[in-house]
Amino acid sequence: MNSVDAQKLREILVDIPDEIRARVVSFYQLLANENQKQNLTRLISPEDFRNGHLVDVLELLKSQMLEYPAVDLGSGCGVPGLLAAVVEPREWVLVESEKRKAEFLERATQELNLKPFVTVRAERLESYLKAQSTNAIVARAVGSVEKIYAWIIKCSTWNNLILFKGPGWDEEWSRFQQSRFRDDLRVSSIHSYTIDASSRERKIIKLERTKS
Repeated sequence: MNSVDAQKLREILVDIPDEIRARVVSFYQLLANENQKQNLTRLISPEDFRNGHLVDVLELLKSQMLEYPAVDLGSGCGVPGLLAAVVEPREWVLVESEKRKAEFLERATQELNLKPFVTVRAERLESYLKAQSTNAIVARAVGSVEKIYAWIIKCSTWNNLILFKGPGWDEEWSRFQQSRFRDDLRVSSIHSYTIDASSRERKIIKLERTKS
């Protein structure tokens, strides 16, 4: 891990309280080190980490859409679930079916002293939901709403689905409304924001299940 990058991240996170900033930098260092061993994310420079990962997490927490315990579907590099717990320690379940990624998430959870709040499950979401319930499933960059819903349609242990989406959301939702699932979900709230000075718009969509 390049110590210069860690210091640069500290410098650009001036609007975050010192205690939280220190925990975020610790997470960033763990992620950068592991990224040299396995490909977890391409957003690894300090600026890309802030704009591509941290902003999403901060906006998710700001949106007040979350209910706990929350499940992070396909947690991968630990975003949003693990990073959200770093910023605001709350109950998260990180569901990651790829063994090496799950092993990293487990190590990072322990090293960040988040074990009381964060649980890592190395399995598919469908398997987890067969035996467990959750107040919210959060998914970022794992597929369209139709694809995700098809995975979990037969599980009755969830009610809310929270998705990160870009400018193509309206078209994606329109396709979903033309599918056989169209009456199963409704949009309950949308939180819109832009990424730094680039003005790239992002949305966090909260969907509620209408059928159990």
